[in-house]
Amino acid sequence: MKKIEKITIKLVMLLMFFSLLFPVRTFGAEKNEVTEKKQIIFLLDASKSMQGDGQWIEAADSACMIASALPKEYEVALLVYNTEIIYEEDFGNINQKTRHALETVELQGYTTPAVALETAADMFDSAAADKRVVFISDGEISLRDQSETETAIRQFENMVDQIAEQGIKIDMFAIPNDKTENEVSYGTKVTSGEQYTVGENQTMEEITAKYLFQTLQIEKIELGEAVSGEGNMTVDLQDTYMQNAKILLVSGENIEDFHVTGQCESLNMLQGNKFAVAELENPLERQITMDYSLENRGNVHIYLIKEYFLEADMEKSYTSEEGIFTLKVNVVNHQDKPVLDSETLKNSISVLIDGQESSYEVENGTALVPYQTDETTNVNVEVTTQTSGNVIHYMETTDMVELIVPVVEEEPDYTVLWIVIISLCAVALLLSVLYERKKQKKNDGETGSIIIEPSEPPVVPKYDFSGQLAVYLLKGEREDDIPPCSIKLFGKSRKSISFDWVKDRCGIDYKLSDADKIRFTGGKDHTLCFKNNGYATIVKGNQILKRERKYSLCYGEKILLIFNNGGTEIELHYKNMKPSER
Repeated sequence: MKKIEKITIKLVMLLMFFSLLFPVRTFGAEKNEVTEKKQIIFLLDASKSMQGDGQWIEAADSACMIASALPKEYEVALLVYNTEIIYEEDFGNINQKTRHALETVELQGYTTPAVALETAADMFDSAAADKRVVFISDGEISLRDQSETETAIRQFENMVDQIAEQGIKIDMFAIPNDKTENEVSYGTKVTSGEQYTVGENQTMEEITAKYLFQTLQIEKIELGEAVSGEGNMTVDLQDTYMQNAKILLVSGENIEDFHVTGQCESLNMLQGNKFAVAELENPLERQITMDYSLENRGNVHIYLIKEYFLEADMEKSYTSEEGIFTLKVNVVNHQDKPVLDSETLKNSISVLIDGQESSYEVENGTALVPYQTDETTNVNVEVTTQTSGNVIHYMETTDMVELIVPVVEEEPDYTVLWIVIISLCAVALLLSVLYERKKQKKNDGETGSIIIEPSEPPVVPKYDFSGQLAVYLLKGEREDDIPPCSIKLFGKSRKSISFDWVKDRCGIDYKLSDADKIRFTGGKDHTLCFKNNGYATIVKGNQILKRERKYSLCYGEKILLIFNNGGTEIELHYKNMKPSER
């Protein structure tokens, strides 16, 4: 009997060999990051010659407006000088407090810009990809007598030559002064910088906007232009996938009031005399409202600057019936949200195969790109973006993909094999019947005893853990600064894990009631299953999940865990892992 069982097992294994499926390979793009840092230092001339009508306030407005409107890749600092540095703000510190402080600066004395230029040169990060100095000055260099002035001019020119060797550009917003010569313009000539002159059919506000959008080429959407004393507007952000959205108002007259209303994680404002910037971080709704009023009717320009951080991930699947490969491309933002359901972003994202742009459809947030070939081949797949009026931080994703087309062989004749298999099965069946009859006769000879064979327990399929968990402490019992934590689940040999184990791995030392009664197990198709047998609250999307019921998470989904009557809130993100991370 044992010999027959061995033969049957070998035949089953032989049949399984002919029904093997080809595995699907996947690959992913590395996390996108802003790799180039750019730095700008404004040098504001605070000498006595800058006491002209409104010149100093215009200079303060210009520097603060650019600093507040620039995207995250830029760092801006500010130095105020005459014969020495009298006020400074380091990189990243320019805000409304800075704007107020500049109004109190006393304009006096002579001016030697070499001091400011030397200080600025020492402030730059050598790793910055782009370094610029922007003078806002009438260009005068002067000291007590002619000899000292000439020495100061030579010192400035020598400093400019050193700056040029370091790859630093000098730009200038020149304020005309009939009584002085513009000596500072030497810097723009030597370093091939930009020089704008106030009064040549352009105001300081227009020069500032031109520098922002033309010289620095910051992408923007023009919301409107008008001549008015007040106004209001509803702005459509088009989506809520940006890291921040900025509303910039530039006016030819002083601004009395400026308001922006909209749901977002935080709202930052910076207002000067003739400009205002509102920054909405992580907007929660598309529609926002803005209203303003001016002291007098004047020209008004309104701009929208949106900044996205995107990354792409690709995988390959094969449809054997049609012989078509489907490239699956996922593009997510800084919060791991798929963005391709936004028409604006979809039109900005292209998929190229061997350098040729391919059309694609979006299904459940994933781009499906069809590609057909009759034989195995390697193709170069590239995902690119176009700015289209938005500031997009994205590292281009490209890889060589192997598309395998199985070779169709001539169907062999299995007639003889099937005859052998059927014959063996018949023999096995006959022997089984004879064995049962013999066993029955033996049982009939016994004294009526009944033997009940124990039934085998049902086979429960076992699934392994996959992916990883990202843990975010949103609200805690104490004001601890506990950073986000990532826990690798792939390859865990445990049958199940509790949330109590998860929080301990992340260093969350709170006593959370019933944390050990939330358990996780591996699920079908790489899902993560969980069940809450305690009294904690679990929220998925807008739904509060029931207790003692099994739920599952797919890649890219998240749940919110609430403990101790809302005292602690922890968010779990279930994510895929790149092959290199496993």
